[in-house]
Amino acid sequence: MSTRTAIGNGLSKQDATFLVRIERYLCDIKSIHQDIVRKRMEGRKTKARIDRNLREIQAAIDRVEATL
Repeated sequence: MSTRTAIGNGLSKQDATFLVRIERYLCDIKSIHQDIVRKRMEGRKTKARIDRNLREIQAAIDRVEATL
């Protein structure tokens, strides 16, 4: 579909092919970017969970040390 439109706009068939490829690659880049953002958010959630666990462990250690 884009090829016929591009040819109608005065572009060569090769130009139209390149435009289709560029559109496809831009979609690929967008999906890769979304995947990176999703993984980054997962990493932040994991780090927050680990930090909470470490604070709980440190609090337990502090209580034990206080009783000694």
